[in-house]
Formats: sequence, C-alpha cells, structure tokens
Amino acid sequence: MRLLGRYIAQSVLIGTLAVLLVIVGLDIIFSLLDELDNLRGDYGFVQVVHYLIIRLPNRLYLFLPIAILVGVLIGLGNLAATSELTVMRAAGISIPKLIFQACKPVFLLLVLAMLASEFLLPSLGQYADTYRWEKLYKKNQTSLVTSRDLWLKEDNRFYSINVARDDGQLLGVRIFELAEDWSLKKLIMAPRADYLNKVWQLSDARDITFSDTQLVESTFPKLDINLPIEPQYIALQAFEPDDLPPSQLWEYAGYLTTKGQASGYYWLAFWKKTLLPITVFAVVLLGASFTFGPLRSVPAGTRMFHGIVIALLVKFAQDLLGPSALLWGFNPILAVLIPAAFCGALGFWFIYRAR
Repeated sequence: MRLLGRYIAQSVLIGTLAVLLVIVGLDIIFSLLDELDNLRGDYGFVQVVHYLIIRLPNRLYLFLPIAILVGVLIGLGNLAATSELTVMRAAGISIPKLIFQACKPVFLLLVLAMLASEFLLPSLGQYADTYRWEKLYKKNQTSLVTSRDLWLKEDNRFYSINVARDDGQLLGVRIFELAEDWSLKKLIMAPRADYLNKVWQLSDARDITFSDTQLVESTFPKLDINLPIEPQYIALQAFEPDDLPPSQLWEYAGYLTTKGQASGYYWLAFWKKTLLPITVFAVVLLGASFTFGPLRSVPAGTRMFHGIVIALLVKFAQDLLGPSALLWGFNPILAVLIPAAFCGALGFWFIYRAR
C-alpha cells in the first residue's frame, strides 16, 4: 500500500505542478504586457521583469487552490483512464483510502502555502510595490504614506485624518464631537499629530466649542488627545486585508473590535486564510469523487474544465457571502465554511453512490 500511495501522490503532485506552471506562466505573460504600458523613468523592461519575479510567490499562492483541484482531477483521471484505479479497487483498496493518498501532496503544498502567507508573502509584496514605485518616480521611499482620508469613530467622536504615515505621524487631523442629539458640540483641528509617550500630541491645535448662543475658540501650541488608533496599526491601513498575514489580521481585527471600529473585512480575510486548507480539501473531495463517478471515462480536457468551474463557483460563492455576512450581521466564518461544507457534502454523496 505504501508503494501504491507514493505512486498516486506522485501522479497528483506532477499534475498540480504542471497546472500551476501553466496558469502562472500565462498570468506572467499578461502581466508583462500590461506593465509595458507603464514604462517610464527608471522603470524599463529589465525592471518590469525584476518586479514580476519578486511578485511571483504571491501569484503562486493565489493560483495554488485551483491548481490543486485541477491537478487532483488530472492525476486521478489519468490513473482512471488507464484502468489503474480499477485494478487498485479490485485489489481491495477503498475509495476513501485512494483519496487519502491523493491528498498527501495537497497537505504538503498547503502547509508551505500557509507558512509563506504568514512569513514571506506580505513583506515580499510590500518590497515589490516599493521597488516599482521608486523606479517609476525616481525617488527613494524613506517614509511611506500609508493611508489617506482615514475616518475613525469612538463613542460620539469622529476622527478625520488626511494622511497617516508609517512613521507614526498624522497630517490634517480633525475631531468632531457630537452631542446626544447628534448636533456638533466641539471641533478640534490640527495640521499635525505625533505619538509621544503613548499619547497623540496635536501641534498648533484649534479647539472650537459650539453652544446655542456662541462659539468659543481656543488655540494650543501642543494638545494631548486620545485617538482610537495606535502607530503600529497605521501602516496596516494602506494594505487590503487580503494582503496581510493571518497573525496581523487576528491582532488588528481584535484591536478594532475592542475599539468599536468596523472589523468585519479583517475577520473575513482572516477566516479565508486560516480556513483555506478546509476549503481546498472540500473541493478536492468533490473533484476526486467525480473521478470515481460521472467523470471517470471522460477526456482530461473535460476534467480540467469541470475543475475550473468548481473552483470558480466556490470562489464566487465566498465572494458573495462575504459582503452579505457583513451586511446582514452574521459571522464571517460562515461565509467561508458554507461553500466548503456544500462541496464536502456533495463529494461524500458522490463517493457513497460510487461504492
């Protein structure tokens, strides 16, 4: 059984790597053609190739789930086409055992992908974007502008920040404090804020207090205030939630939750990354069940088509359920698990029928 398991795993791994090579190769070609329209400054053809090479691990991670699904279909499909799976089943090896052997390389690839998403891909993606920006505009980024037009809320206070930089400096700060009837009670404006001694300090601040009969304005060279954000989290505002590692997503989403800020998108991205193995194994189970059921005698091209369709349907379902979870208020984890559970249940049903 060990020899047969190694043979099945090798067939699936070769199929997965071949599909991944084709998909990523096509993606690089189209990306190269797209980047050629942006050639200027020091950003020439060599720099474009360098940039795409740096971004290559991110593209491999992006296309890995669909490559695994199609690779399993091709690997097991080739064994079914040559009647090798039929011989294995005749020798007493059950369908679940065959699928388990096919999932061994899948487990290895997913472990590598999870480690890369935590320790390699975020920093590599940031470096690639910085490299491209510097070559395009012939400048060195000593302090990156990380977020623009940032709005925060805490209790009855709303904070508007024009520019938030990753060095812990805020530019164009406005604080709106509302009364219980939602009328404007106080407005604080400052051109700059710095984080000193664990407190945000406004420079050249203007404090305007509104009442029914008058406006009272005060000016302060320095004014200490509490902002519902800390410097270590400002840099995260510049990136899409999907570009952050799971550990930072967990920490930042929890921080936003404790501050009463909107954290749904970060929780959704966290569960997508964390539950990626469950999603992949569910669609692999469904795809593998086709090999022993309705697709066991069809050409390889047809199996590839069905694999791509399954992967896209799962992705579309998660993309639709994700915003729906945030809109209707149910847990974002369900937006990830529902499509995976449906695929897993359907796969078990097909396997049960094929027994």
